[in-house]
Amino acid sequence: MKTNIESVWPIFLVDDEKPLLDSLCMTLHAAGYGNVEAFTDGQAVLDRLPDVQCALLLLDLFMPGRVHGEAILERFRSEAPHVPVVVVTGVDETGPAVRCMKAGAFDYLVKPVEQALLLATVRRALDHAGLLRQNMHLRDKLLSERLDQPEAFSGIIAENRRMQAIFRYMEVIAPTAEPVLITGETGTGKDLMAMALHRLSGRGEPFVAVNVAGLDDNMFADTLFGHVKGAFTDARQDRQGMVEQAADGTLFLDEIGDLSLVSQVKLLKLIQDQEYLPLGAQRPRRSRARIVAATNQDLEAAESKGLFRRDLFYRVNTYHVHLPPLRERGQDILLLAEHYLRQACESLKIPCGQIDSPLAERLLFHPFPGNVRELRSLIFNSMAQGGLQALEKNMATLVKSPVPRCDAPAMKTVQDTTSRTDILFPDPLPTMDQTLQDLVQEALRRSGGNQAAAARMLGISRQAMHQRLHQRR
Repeated sequence: MKTNIESVWPIFLVDDEKPLLDSLCMTLHAAGYGNVEAFTDGQAVLDRLPDVQCALLLLDLFMPGRVHGEAILERFRSEAPHVPVVVVTGVDETGPAVRCMKAGAFDYLVKPVEQALLLATVRRALDHAGLLRQNMHLRDKLLSERLDQPEAFSGIIAENRRMQAIFRYMEVIAPTAEPVLITGETGTGKDLMAMALHRLSGRGEPFVAVNVAGLDDNMFADTLFGHVKGAFTDARQDRQGMVEQAADGTLFLDEIGDLSLVSQVKLLKLIQDQEYLPLGAQRPRRSRARIVAATNQDLEAAESKGLFRRDLFYRVNTYHVHLPPLRERGQDILLLAEHYLRQACESLKIPCGQIDSPLAERLLFHPFPGNVRELRSLIFNSMAQGGLQALEKNMATLVKSPVPRCDAPAMKTVQDTTSRTDILFPDPLPTMDQTLQDLVQEALRRSGGNQAAAARMLGISRQAMHQRLHQRR
């Protein structure tokens, strides 16, 4: 499947032999490369270079006129280094070939070139250029703090730096057609990330989700690939499988770690050959869907035990997104709690209060083994039981005393804040400015870096908190 860049950017052909140029165009069109521009004059392609991005240049080396092929190669390497240049020439000599390769040509082919070799070289050159673009984009994105499409993540509440880095990584890999594996504990939001990836990809076709856990081999094949009429006793009509329903969109396979080895073979063929065979069909059908898989299992450990195929693991793991557990996303815990609190109050049509300091501490120091899903369930259930008082009671039961965890935000050892009435001061006494500074830092530690929550703990506005931090700088 071609990338978006290939369908938008043309392939440039430069050769003074018109019949050969026409033949090259026909060969590329027949192979599915419809966007091709041909030039019989070297100067014409150089004049086109500043105005149009191209995906690939196929270049004849010796042409009549004032511009030599090696000069064109040098200009492209200087002004468009991202464009691979394949030299296609009738000169079978070592000298020109060595000079061209040293100058940065991707390959050097001698006429006449077999069609299969030409197309294979074109494919390799485009794939190589695509990987370079992705690496450059990934480097720029990871060094940047900015998202190009933040709206794609509107359903995911996250200010944690690790989550923001994952968002930037997903923006890089989204336009490709390669499979993506999303891993993480139960309840971390793997399905939401798959949907965000689909939105980022720009695929107008459907997002089709299938939970493959519990499907036996026959059910798996029928669910994904469908069947034709008469395939088995009750097959009274054709049934469209999920792969066909996904069309050019995204096929999301949840709980892929639970697949049997037999089903894994069928999935491997779908990913590797982009083909599938409906039950009872005589001929395989092509799949254009992008595969996104998710699991809460350690597939590498499963592979080492013989429970997951190594070849499938490497195919489905082309790109890997690992979601951290909620307990490692300190500043996001209170953001999510406030979000679900508002949702629960709106749903139940009850007044919505605010999370105070003792409750915030207990939320921060609870390990949340069920992650975001557990937090949402806890808040909705508590609000139905009796509002914030019920939530405070339930959290007090879960977290008897909010003491630091090794993976929780750093916090000074103090007495239980719900019963403490005295404060111990060092000797000599700190200045007022030092005391305020320590209070601000302690509040930020307890809130996991969330300025709004820290301000609430101190009983000041967020603007006052921001001003205090700005004064310290």
